Amino acid sequence: MTTNSHGSLEARLLLERVIITIKNAETLVFDARNLHTTGVVPRLYGQLNLPVPVTQERFYCWNSAETSYVRVESACAVREMSMTTLFIKNRDGIWHVLPQCAAEISGIFAHDRLLGTFPFFRLFSTLEYPYDLSVNESDCGTEQVVVKGLLTAKPLHRQEDIASDFSYRLDTKSRRLFALDERTFGGRSLHLEFDRWSINEPIDHKLFDIPAKFRVKMSSMSQYMDLKQQYYGNRFMEQ
Repeated sequence: MTTNSHGSLEARLLLERVIITIKNAETLVFDARNLHTTGVVPRLYGQLNLPVPVTQERFYCWNSAETSYVRVESACAVREMSMTTLFIKNRDGIWHVLPQCAAEISGIFAHDRLLGTFPFFRLFSTLEYPYDLSVNESDCGTEQVVVKGLLTAKPLHRQEDIASDFSYRLDTKSRRLFALDERTFGGRSLHLEFDRWSINEPIDHKLFDIPAKFRVKMSSMSQYMDLKQQYYGNRFMEQ
């Protein structure tokens, strides 16, 4: 493991290369597994004596005319039921697409509070805050390394979505991510294992259109939670 000043410089350069690759890509597509290693999900399932689920995610991003379009499809098996979610970020805002409606939630979320939906917010911020950086050898191959960071001082204006510590496993040649592990001040965490990673491949732009259904703008978090409870609660009751 490298922890000296040279290691910090190496880590910063590696992060810069990955960030530039992602930001400069016209399109990015990846498949990943959200392992839920820490946080609310494993505690909840432990209380229910159920195995912690793995969420399968497919992420589409298209950058056009200084606008970022994002589509995230998630699927998670809960008991005998498959729970699926769809979030879309387009020119009109951020949307949670439910069976009955499309809920516009832009106004009730600050930055990236949809943990995992837009997972690079914290990666991009690693160069803006005082992190103690190190580079570690990876067990997965000579061309892969693990960059770790620990925030040495809290920002003056506390932002819960800034990572308090992180670990990124990446390829030194292709500049792609293989794994992402982050924890925030608010106690949230995200651990993604990437199975597929593609830059600048053609994407159907209709993926970022909102389906033709009733649209509602969420004015508060409680309103949004009530709407989700109506759907997810009813699905659990049906089992």
